Amino acid sequence: MKQKHLQETARVFFHSTVAKLLYLSKRARPDILTVVTFLCTRLQGATVEDERKLARVLGYLKGTVDRTLLLKGTGSRCEVVAYVDAAYALHAESKSHTGMVVYVGNTLVNVASRKQKCMSKSPTEAELIALTENLGLVELFQEFVEFITKKQVKAPIVYQDCNAVVSLVNQGGGKLRMKHMHARMHLSKEMVDEGRLQVVYKKAEDMEADGFSKPYDPAKHAPFAELIQGELKASQQVGAKHNRDQAMEEKLSNEMKQESELDTKVEK
Repeated sequence: MKQKHLQETARVFFHSTVAKLLYLSKRARPDILTVVTFLCTRLQGATVEDERKLARVLGYLKGTVDRTLLLKGTGSRCEVVAYVDAAYALHAESKSHTGMVVYVGNTLVNVASRKQKCMSKSPTEAELIALTENLGLVELFQEFVEFITKKQVKAPIVYQDCNAVVSLVNQGGGKLRMKHMHARMHLSKEMVDEGRLQVVYKKAEDMEADGFSKPYDPAKHAPFAELIQGELKASQQVGAKHNRDQAMEEKLSNEMKQESELDTKVEK
């Protein structure tokens, strides 16, 4: 069924609004980055359906206008941790989509959601492409932190939810029939062997970059948005602090009780 395209005036407004949302998503609202990235692919041939999707994003922002991006350093260790994920053949032309999240000292410093530039023949190849496209950026964050702190920083940890990719870059082997895929595998393995970074398996349900590789439905997007905006981690930190304070109070109370019992025995 042929979709109705927007009139030029409406298309220009669509283009302008999506550009503003892209600016917002890159700086303060990363929870909308994935859907804005997809809207960016519709700028020239925007349809009435695309306009409805834009209206839904604006409605979501209006309903969450008080939501802010919470940036809070925890502890003194500035370790670089990244999550990289890919959704296979997600686009109309069957190209895959990459999502990435980078933390420094448990503080969100970078997110990315972009369509891959080359075709992949399997989910494993899509995951390998996503990994190799972002390893250089992860290394740059480590170098930047070392430059700022004037201290050596531990090798970055890159989490992947594909066991096959983790095995390829840590052990090598596999049957990659295309030359550029072999090059990607050997590049990643060389970086791991030299201790420049670690590639570690992470379960799919714990993969924080999953929401940047594909759009979520509203029920799944809500906890994802809380996590990325820092609200979930902030509440977890408050809860952990409350538990530590409560444990300390109980410890002090028990010590005072023991001292009181000891004094009573001495008096007797």
